[in-house]
Amino acid sequence: MADRVPVSLSHSARLRAAVERYGASSLASRAAALLATGDEDPEFLRYLGGRAYAPDLDPYWFQSWGARALEYYWVDSAAPAVIGGLSHRHWRVRMVCARVCAVRSLGEPERLALLLGDSNWRVRDAAAWALGGVGEFEHTAGLRSLMNGDSSPRVRGRAEGALVAMAERLDRPLDDFLVGRPGA
Repeated sequence: MADRVPVSLSHSARLRAAVERYGASSLASRAAALLATGDEDPEFLRYLGGRAYAPDLDPYWFQSWGARALEYYWVDSAAPAVIGGLSHRHWRVRMVCARVCAVRSLGEPERLALLLGDSNWRVRDAAAWALGGVGEFEHTAGLRSLMNGDSSPRVRGRAEGALVAMAERLDRPLDDFLVGRPGA
């Protein structure tokens, strides 16, 4: 079986091949289970991880691959695994789960807001992106804090974009954030 897995293809091409093999719904369900447990059949892991797959990798790699597959293919039953992954011990899983929340407009804003203080800039970036789509007015202070003082220019820009998206989505001014900005 392993020799039939197209490990040399790009991630999106491997996922399309996995859909042909398992079906989209099954792929998403298995990806959610993988995210939750870190355990799956090696053939499935080769589809998700490609050449990076090795049986002795730390399971967080497999969990992050499961979450990443959920950016492309989705079943509603995956939501608890994604929300649970926001508090995973490894930053990579937290980051990808926050990205899934952004892509799927999913999440518990309070959990995402906690990630704005994560030690890894990639997690803060993904959490800010997600909050732009699901956050409420009370989450603007954390985004403002990132926008005005994060060490990463990318996170500062993402926080500003999240505030703009939030203002548009909530259809309300976010007090002084938009004052004096073009188009405000």
